[in-house]
Amino acid sequence: MQNLKKAKWTKTQHLLRRKIRINAKIKATSPDFRVFVERSNMYVKAQVITPAGNIVAHICDKGLKGKTKVERATLAGQALAELMKKQSIVKAAFDRNGYLYHGRIAAFADGLRQGGIQI
Repeated sequence: MQNLKKAKWTKTQHLLRRKIRINAKIKATSPDFRVFVERSNMYVKAQVITPAGNIVAHICDKGLKGKTKVERATLAGQALAELMKKQSIVKAAFDRNGYLYHGRIAAFADGLRQGGIQI
């Protein structure tokens, strides 16, 4: 009976399970900063968070010019990299917040790397 219940998990339950697992791994390494990414149907938002939980920088791709959502996510990653460099942050952990490393999330991470941030 227990196996039958696991077979009927929803997408939300799988997302939450991944989110908990990823957060535990990231927090166990105790990074100085972490880039926390959120994704909606239209936009990608990200915040740079200290271990104490303070937000140092944030970005949203809402006002950026790009033909596709993936291009806007890449531009947002590059813009966040510039904000982080102004505050002398060159290394951070990438917290994908349970989302699969695919599409806009991967494009955002690539934009951060192109901007010179080590994740």
